[in-house]
Amino acid sequence: MRGSKLDELMTLLFMILAAVAVLVVFITNNRQYFLVIAGIAVVIRLVQYLLRFVKK
Repeated sequence: MRGSKLDELMTLLFMILAAVAVLVVFITNNRQYFLVIAGIAVVIRLVQYLLRFVKK
């Protein structure tokens, strides 16, 4: 899994969502948007780690 296209895509998606979540904190006063975006990013990262663990 490590180094595959799916791994790279999930890492890129996580980084983009994390950056957007940080921007949302400073741009909007609505904390719910931040929690949803950051939560999706964390779920993507957890799935990535699980796939790495299972596919060894």
